[in-house]
Amino acid sequence: MDKFAYVGCRTSEWRGARGKGIEVYRIDESGNWHHIQRVASVQENPSWITLDEKRDRLYVLHGDGNQVAIFARDPISGMLTFLSEQTTGPQNLHPDLDPLRRNNPVHAALTPDRGHLLIANHEGGNVAALAFTDEGMLLPPGHLARVEGHVAAAEAPASLSRPHEIIFAPGSDYFALPVQGRQAGNGIDRVCIYQWRDGQSLLKDEVLLPGGSWPRHVDFHPQGRWLYGLSELSNTVTVFDFERETGHIALKQTLSSLPEGFAERNDASEIEVHPSGRFLYAANRGHNSIAIFHIDPHDGRLTSAGWVYCGGKTPRFTTISRDGKRFYSANEDSDSIRIFDINGETGMLTDTGKEIFAASPTCIVFAG
Repeated sequence: MDKFAYVGCRTSEWRGARGKGIEVYRIDESGNWHHIQRVASVQENPSWITLDEKRDRLYVLHGDGNQVAIFARDPISGMLTFLSEQTTGPQNLHPDLDPLRRNNPVHAALTPDRGHLLIANHEGGNVAALAFTDEGMLLPPGHLARVEGHVAAAEAPASLSRPHEIIFAPGSDYFALPVQGRQAGNGIDRVCIYQWRDGQSLLKDEVLLPGGSWPRHVDFHPQGRWLYGLSELSNTVTVFDFERETGHIALKQTLSSLPEGFAERNDASEIEVHPSGRFLYAANRGHNSIAIFHIDPHDGRLTSAGWVYCGGKTPRFTTISRDGKRFYSANEDSDSIRIFDINGETGMLTDTGKEIFAASPTCIVFAG
């Protein structure tokens, strides 16, 4: 059972944020959230949190920053204590980049052996690998897997593409990396598969997507046979076949995350596969909805099942409880987390009416 929730909140004036740092909640047996701690941000925008249950640690990335902070977590009280911070790597000095965004680390994941923390430096154009000391602290990056863009002219700065998430395939040392081909830096839109081996991230396969689509997030099916992607600007959901033995991927289906006829501005944000493997959810910032899809158990293809109002504005982050019964939408611009019940037979979401106040929420992590 999830007993604690840790919510990262944007804090910077530049982002128009209202958050104060990391908000900590205790969850009672009835599912009610009780605020127990606020942790001030080491840098601005503690916008991504990775839980290390083995060490009882949280690793916190700072959007538009260049640091990862390490917090000890008391498993009984749920309270956090700051331990140290570490760089996510050198800043990319490409002249087309906005220096205010620094590395802008956006996502992190522990390697399967829990020996390294991998960080997607969105503005840095790389995946950084940080090893752990015997005391459980993080060392500076020992390896940077550079994500290249289009071939640059001889006299031009080296191009770069922007990684946005690191998701390991179930029971595997392969991970998926959605990469955004933003104009600054002459990047390429694609979804890549890397293999984690001997302290390095090694590119194994990739699928190019239409320019300007901006692949943002991905999620594997629990069986590991299919990968699902969501592109931010094209508002499309993509289905890939995935070979668990070789890391090969192949695009097989593309659908819209929006209902037919919606023509206003929308930026797709988050994608989640239900633990049962039967349903998929995609969040829309603009339409302010959660798109629901059924997953074919034989070939992994998707069928649209409808859309549900997210209960607020700008659902930047979504997640599912570990028992698969609850769906949470962190609605950044309405300063709220909305809670939905999941129908185990149909996958449909029912708004419980429960809402937790959290200013500018961008990430939620649960712990037992």
